Amino acid sequence: MSMAFRELYPIVVASLLWGHLWNKKRIMFHCDNEAVVNIVNKGRSKVLDIMKLMRTLTWLSVKQNFTIQCQHIPGVKNVIADSLSRFDFQTFQKAAPAAETVPTPCPKSWQVMWN
Repeated sequence: MSMAFRELYPIVVASLLWGHLWNKKRIMFHCDNEAVVNIVNKGRSKVLDIMKLMRTLTWLSVKQNFTIQCQHIPGVKNVIADSLSRFDFQTFQKAAPAAETVPTPCPKSWQVMWN
């Protein structure tokens, strides 16, 4: 599984979980992976598994009526996402004090990966 896939997957999951709240909104994702930024902004990839994610993301965007853009953020400034990926909850709570303390249940991988 490529790093681009791992970085794009949570964007799609977020869209599955909260896309219904984004009706008529422009959503800006920040990502420290420039390949993912380009993929999201172009809406396509040559990699089959990544394209499956993009199809899901595009379908959700159309169904829930929101638009998506992605902006590069330097890795050193990506404290919230990096602390979560490392299970460093103390750093996460300092960086995002308003975040909910109870984790949101995530969808199954088959709900995220469409053919």
